[in-house]
Amino acid sequence: MDYRTNDQWVTMCENMLNGNWTDAGKNCAEFGFYAGDIRNFQEQAKSEGNNIITDDLDFCELIEIANKYR
Repeated sequence: MDYRTNDQWVTMCENMLNGNWTDAGKNCAEFGFYAGDIRNFQEQAKSEGNNIITDDLDFCELIEIANKYR
């Protein structure tokens, strides 16, 4: 399995946007995203004008949820 791919990032973010926080947290843990990875993906997305999630506090919540599944 590949880890921290763009497709995985999009899946995780779409789950967040749709309110599926449990699934997003499981995705985060399963796909191997950690805080630094999330920051890098978000910064890259913002620089490309493709930011899916603009609220960085959402990612803080995501990390908390993912830690329950690690």
